Amino acid sequence: MKPAARLATLIEIIDEIEETHLAGYGLRKGLQRRRYAGSGDRQAISAMFWQVHRAWARLFWHLQQCGCQVTARSISIAALMLVNRQLPAAISALFGGDDKHNAAALSADELELVAQLVDRQLDHPEMPRNVALEWPEFLMADAIAALGESADAELLALRGEAATDVRINPLKIDDRRVLREKFAGRGLKCHLNTLSPIGIRLEKRNRTENFPEWKKGLFEYQDEGSQIAALLCDARPGMQVVDMCAGAGGKALVMAAQMQNRGRVLALDSDAERLERGGERMRRAGAHNIERKHVGDSWGTKRWRGKFDRVVIDAPCSGSGTWRRQVDARWRCSSDDLARYTSLQAQLLDKGRAMVVPGGRIIYITCSVLASEGAQQIDRLLAEAPELELADIGEIWQDTIGKQQGGACPTLDRGMLRLLPGRDGTDGFFIAVLQALLR
Repeated sequence: MKPAARLATLIEIIDEIEETHLAGYGLRKGLQRRRYAGSGDRQAISAMFWQVHRAWARLFWHLQQCGCQVTARSISIAALMLVNRQLPAAISALFGGDDKHNAAALSADELELVAQLVDRQLDHPEMPRNVALEWPEFLMADAIAALGESADAELLALRGEAATDVRINPLKIDDRRVLREKFAGRGLKCHLNTLSPIGIRLEKRNRTENFPEWKKGLFEYQDEGSQIAALLCDARPGMQVVDMCAGAGGKALVMAAQMQNRGRVLALDSDAERLERGGERMRRAGAHNIERKHVGDSWGTKRWRGKFDRVVIDAPCSGSGTWRRQVDARWRCSSDDLARYTSLQAQLLDKGRAMVVPGGRIIYITCSVLASEGAQQIDRLLAEAPELELADIGEIWQDTIGKQQGGACPTLDRGMLRLLPGRDGTDGFFIAVLQALLR
């Protein structure tokens, strides 16, 4: 496909995406319907697509300033000028012409838009703060409450692209440098993660389904922050561990390896399909001490009261710490959504309080950079639970990650850990560990 045909396809795909669908889903479906596009075309269209979405609020603002209606064509034109810095003549050449695959020629209004955008810069000093940061306005105060003076730097980092990390499976390989060398031998550029002692960062994501190391379960894809959260659970051989929101089992697999397949990890989730997907991962990894159990949305704790040494709550949340990956999810999150998440988080913490054994720990994790989904939840629980106290993650870090020669623990807040994309190069995570006192 020529550049003009690629642009026309981009405009069509943006226009086709339904309001109920995430952008990534719409892109995949759009490319599936266009099987004639080669791999190079798909990569180019995808790159342009995400350029538009990573600058969506700023492009929208510029179009409003120009008095232009926001359409798939107008926002693509704005991206060409303000993100790619293409000149008016080059943009005009991408529209119209004799090729039937090209988008229609620029209209008079679109030519006027091009003229208005010539001297503009994508980042403009008159933009509202939340627009410049590509952040929902109603979440600004919540993010600032969590991030403080680093809020702007971290929210700017969330405008960028996420890294691609993998982690070794300690049940089958004990030195990540061995896997790194195997990747390097295939021409994959990568380096060891700086914080996680079991992680490797790839320069770009590659298809690994045919790699013998993948088939043998030597590694899994997992963000470095998620690896750290799982390691800080400090699951040990012989323990009884419950993963209350296990999903497809990413953290459960790390804990099973820490436990050397001894003891039990009870993986609970209300999504049966996600649990089923986790079964294949567990078989490939050789993790034999994970028990999967589907639970309803309103499951109770009666049968599990005071049973677990580790209660892991990887709670459903806004996902704001992962919005580099699901770029448009930030625009789909509403105040009602956040209220529903925070209510569910509080319920899960209360269940964890009932399920932990005296002397055990509750590990609360969210992939969020919002105060309402992090420290505020912990403060609420501690005010109601005199049998719990806040553990110092710095000490747990030394006993787990430090002993495995991981990086130094980032700065803590009252013993709680926030992992950040700008400072730490990970997805945004909040992690707190609550110690149940011996009665």
